Amino acid sequence: MDIRLISSLTDHDEDRFAAVLLKAMADLLSKTPITYVVRIETTDGKVFQRSRTGPEPTHSTSPRRDEPGPRHQPAPLELEKLEDWGS
Repeated sequence: MDIRLISSLTDHDEDRFAAVLLKAMADLLSKTPITYVVRIETTDGKVFQRSRTGPEPTHSTSPRRDEPGPRHQPAPLELEKLEDWGS
């Protein structure tokens, strides 16, 4: 994922904002079990970065999302309910 933020902040304000934004993003991402790197480079050329390694992935016995299976196909009754909602 690549996120770009264009702002009208001054270089000094951008550096201060980058530190706050990095902390907020790290706090949010710390609640998820993922590995991530957040890197913010300001117009002034300063780099703010934080990373974390998530837990080792566990091997699952459930089917992959791209594999067809009965769990991914709605039952005919469910399909009828969805069509009736618009009436």
